Amino acid sequence: MPCFQLIRRHDGLTYHFAAHPARARCYVRSDLEITWEDDLGWVMRDPHDGALTGRVWHIAVSDQDAIPPATCWVTAKAGKSYVYDLRYGAHGSPP
Repeated sequence: MPCFQLIRRHDGLTYHFAAHPARARCYVRSDLEITWEDDLGWVMRDPHDGALTGRVWHIAVSDQDAIPPATCWVTAKAGKSYVYDLRYGAHGSPP
């Protein structure tokens, strides 16, 4: 199962995500989940309140694959917004 990192563009802060042990098409870190939703594609949600906190920026749902795309992601939470790059690599499996 692939693991990946989200790397914040402006400062290189890196978050690591791993496949959820019991849920298909779900990747987690301590405070966020990246999951597949049929109407939105791959999205990031707060697992506590379900709030949408991030998503793929420029790939249509119909063009997204079975794993989160290695591309630009945009997040927004508590009045702040960031741009990240999702990368598979040394700490994860290639797609």
